[in-house]
Amino acid sequence: MCYDIHTMKLICPICSEPLQKEKQSAVCVNHHTFDYAKQGYLNLLLKQSKDHGDNPEMVKARTEFLNTGAYQFLRDTLAAKVKAERCKVIADLGCGEGYYTSALSADEKYGFDLSKDALKHASKNDLATNYVVASIFHLPFEDECCDAVITCFAPAAISEISRVLKSNGIFLFVTPGPRHLFEMKSVLYDTPYENTMEDLATSLTLEKDERIEQKFLCQQEGLMHLFLMTPYAYKTSTVGREKLSLAGNLELTAQFRIRTYRKK
Repeated sequence: MCYDIHTMKLICPICSEPLQKEKQSAVCVNHHTFDYAKQGYLNLLLKQSKDHGDNPEMVKARTEFLNTGAYQFLRDTLAAKVKAERCKVIADLGCGEGYYTSALSADEKYGFDLSKDALKHASKNDLATNYVVASIFHLPFEDECCDAVITCFAPAAISEISRVLKSNGIFLFVTPGPRHLFEMKSVLYDTPYENTMEDLATSLTLEKDERIEQKFLCQQEGLMHLFLMTPYAYKTSTVGREKLSLAGNLELTAQFRIRTYRKK
């Protein structure tokens, strides 16, 4: 079989020279070589650890919940925003299993995450995206190569986003809205609280700050999957977990804040 050599926007994490895809490896001019996993993702994280990113249980829970379509309206909204920009190159930082990444349209797509388990799923189900194991705070990515960068439910790596965005490129930042999953919090906690809305310190220009919202009926099994993919799974007492496991079907509010920034 004959393989082409493909130029990418990725750079070598050792020497910062451009990487080219050759056969089943990514290689730079200094012959640093990184092999693609059999599932299709590329690992460019130099310091390896078994504890990086989401574990298989979390990936499975999130995948099964997202497959119910409860967050489809957010996925469609992001896809429409990216499509309107007519992007050549986009990057999803903290892409997880690729649910949102796979819906985006561009000539070149990149998804970055620390979780190998998440990227195994993403790369098997989305052949159109280059999935890479890497820290979003130290991207193996060329300067000013992206028309759009997206971050959903992950920290905003502002310095790196500003570096990799082209002039006039956009950054879409998605966080939970104040009332996101408030009904579930009402089961988990005696005193449920609204999510705080923190400002983002950046030199990028804020063009739009909007909230989108939709209610959905969550079945009991889906409720536990949803719980595992939220921060509440780490800070909820055993009593709260038990109450949720007995809650039955719940109507929940999915509320998201989407901020659109542009690099002027």
